[in-house]
Amino acid sequence: MSSSRPEAVSVEKATAAVEVRDVTHRYGTGAAAVTALGPVSLSVAAGAFLVLVGASGCGKTTLLRLIAGFERPTEGTVLAGGAEPEPGRGAGLVFQQPRLLPWKTVGGNVALGLRYAGLGREEQARRVPELLTRVGLSDVAHRRTWQISGGQQQRVAIARALAVDNPLLLLDEPFAALDALTRERLQEDLRRVSTGAGRTCVFVTHSVDEAVFLGSRVVVLTSRPGRVALDLDIDLPRTGIEPDELRGSPEYAALRATVGHAVREAAST
Repeated sequence: MSSSRPEAVSVEKATAAVEVRDVTHRYGTGAAAVTALGPVSLSVAAGAFLVLVGASGCGKTTLLRLIAGFERPTEGTVLAGGAEPEPGRGAGLVFQQPRLLPWKTVGGNVALGLRYAGLGREEQARRVPELLTRVGLSDVAHRRTWQISGGQQQRVAIARALAVDNPLLLLDEPFAALDALTRERLQEDLRRVSTGAGRTCVFVTHSVDEAVFLGSRVVVLTSRPGRVALDLDIDLPRTGIEPDELRGSPEYAALRATVGHAVREAAST
């Protein structure tokens, strides 16, 4: 598989959900300035599941924050939906910590996202059960968030992000603090929920296995300043196959080896 992807880039530009054009980002000023990222250019097609992977400090989270609109690039342009991104608008966000309101129930936390989107009480009451069913939490809707497990809390955060029909979903290592079994289950949940939803997802991770399992496309970043070391389409079926079967396939193993090699090489540059 080629990392140059000339045909894919030209197609994506016609329907791009996210455009990153010649972006460089620095922290600090003058002699103390640190270049965290760039130059980086990416065009992400609507409906793609892009995973950013690389060693710590390579600029993955910086790039995600630029796409979310929490920061502006030092140089270059970032567009989401054809416009400069604004924090809290146009994108659902899921962080490493769920950031739930402990005094509200599971359903209440999800309903809050719907309320901020301007939906009335009747529509909230209809949508909350649907969203909790999508993430496998219909049986805990009336519990407080401190009464459920860490993995369940992260599912609530995902349901809340899905509550608003934003075209873009941004996830910053949402499963990093979880145990291996819970993490694997939530990967499967997210893969299932995102497939066919029509949303564009950008997901940050350190894990090669997670990147290959979740992504329809994987971008590996070099060590600081982060630049694109590998840009790879993940040509694996997203429906009609059990997760264990997918993970055990030779195609999966080959892609994981390719991405793993690129991550190790990128970390040493």
